[in-house]
Amino acid sequence: MDDKCVFCKIIKSEIPSHKVYEDGNTFAFLEIKPSAPGHLMVVHKRHGESVIDYSKKELGEIMTTVRKTSISLEKVLSCDSITIGINHLEKKGIRHLHIHLIPRWANDGGGIMQTIVNNPPKEKIGDLAQKIRKELM
Repeated sequence: MDDKCVFCKIIKSEIPSHKVYEDGNTFAFLEIKPSAPGHLMVVHKRHGESVIDYSKKELGEIMTTVRKTSISLEKVLSCDSITIGINHLEKKGIRHLHIHLIPRWANDGGGIMQTIVNNPPKEKIGDLAQKIRKELM
């Protein structure tokens, strides 16, 4: 836990939240400024800022909670889909890895994930793919 982290304080009940799920390692709660009804976030109880800060086991725990809460959201809200976004190494917001689950409906006014950022690459996609593959080796 990080004493300065808002999400760590929420997990420790130092800041009130609308918790929807908790187990030994993960915590899910409704977003205080939701983009849609049921917009919630899933976090690991151990503080980390990126996927790199967590083990494969811990990442699996997070995704298990994402799966569980997604199933619940779909049943409760009868939504058409759920947009899932991961805030990894957040610079402008809360520096605790968190996953947003945003229920979606036809004609809800939202766009696809690719509409969040408009910064197309200046180099050819094939060249970029080659650089990434090389780094992964």
